[in-house]
Amino acid sequence: MKDIDKALFRFRAAAMTAFLCLAAAGLPAVGAQPAQSLPGDAVLEDFPDSASLRAPLYGSVLAGPRDEVLARKPAVYTNEYGSWRLATEKTADAFYLVLSPKRGADYPAFAQGSWIIKRSLADGRFLQAKVFLRSDTGCFIRLYPNGERSLMDLVLYGAVLNKGIPLPVDFDTLVAAPMKSIVAWTGAAVDWSLFSPHPGDYSELRAFSQAVRSRLPSLRYADDGGLDAQGRPIFIATGAAQGPKPGLNCSGFAQWVIDGLLSPLGRPLVDPRDMAERHPELRKAGVDPAIEARTEPFFGLDWTRNLGRAWADAYETSHRHSADENDVRLAAFALYSSSKEPRNGGPPYEDFPAYDPDSGYQVRGLKALLYVLAMRDPGAAYLASFSRADRTGLRRHYHVALLLPWFDEGGEFRVDVYESAAETGLDAILGRAPRDYVHLVRIAPSRDFDPPALPAPR
Repeated sequence: MKDIDKALFRFRAAAMTAFLCLAAAGLPAVGAQPAQSLPGDAVLEDFPDSASLRAPLYGSVLAGPRDEVLARKPAVYTNEYGSWRLATEKTADAFYLVLSPKRGADYPAFAQGSWIIKRSLADGRFLQAKVFLRSDTGCFIRLYPNGERSLMDLVLYGAVLNKGIPLPVDFDTLVAAPMKSIVAWTGAAVDWSLFSPHPGDYSELRAFSQAVRSRLPSLRYADDGGLDAQGRPIFIATGAAQGPKPGLNCSGFAQWVIDGLLSPLGRPLVDPRDMAERHPELRKAGVDPAIEARTEPFFGLDWTRNLGRAWADAYETSHRHSADENDVRLAAFALYSSSKEPRNGGPPYEDFPAYDPDSGYQVRGLKALLYVLAMRDPGAAYLASFSRADRTGLRRHYHVALLLPWFDEGGEFRVDVYESAAETGLDAILGRAPRDYVHLVRIAPSRDFDPPALPAPR
């Protein structure tokens, strides 16, 4: 072993390796916290629009006298997009007119195209309207009056992508306006292309995900488990051979994925000593060298960056890549709406932390971030390193996962999640650590996937 290799291969204490990855038994089951969403959404050009119903209903119902509106029974109407139900609901200080399209046998309040118009119970005035862009409780525009004009916010899975976009009409006109008019009025400020996915763009990523999934039964979890450059099971911390039941932890699994992508190119397996190389020159925060040597708080961040560089050097051969070249640095949204209530919820919005090179993004914004990334860079996948600050304020990267965002043939947004040789789900991640942080490294996998085999238990 070369001296430089010895320096790069940081031997770590066993206590630290236990901290770096979540045990497989501790991972929540897939779908532990299912989201309220529906399949079968249309692209924006075919958006189900109720304007031809809202216009004639405006005077008598949508803006009608409060007591008359509250006394109305639910009614079903039909236009060129199908059947719609208009129902009224009341709370302590407001009432809502919910106009929703039929989806299956029901009329979900959050179905794509639904309008939820909120009025004051005290005096009947308009307060706001929500229009659902996708059939998900967290994906909508919010419209509200602003004097003789109106304003619009766009919220995507909690992320406030746009706030206070001015509209050139008063709210009464807006309530009866078609969606295409709203898009035209705001086109200079809003990236409406985010709501017209093309499922065919994700065929390679779906094939890759299936290839990973099909090999999971041959894998096992082992604390600190990985493979060396010859494919032999080792403990990542020491390089020592594993025992009779070899397996992979989260870091070893991520390395196994990259090995599977490099193998079809005829490239050798990556060396875990190289993947453990530290990059203090890339960090914003300074850490005492003695503390870093003892605890390696940035291990997961350095590991995923090095894996991303190994992938890039093999697939994008125009130049030698830097360790942080494939970091995701998309400017994060500044505000967040934590409400999951389709009828109401925010503003006020909460501040959302800015991107940080040492930690990435707060986890609760991950779904929105992956949605935007999937639309702007279809087919890309992401190595994720999760971190949190301990009681001393020291941030530790404790877990690594593989995230694959894509859209299915029905237009539904999906994220396949693989961690520690198991498939879990995005809801599991969001449910267990919403205030932790996640740093993302981009790779672009192909369906050609040939990972090393994990030896059978002896």
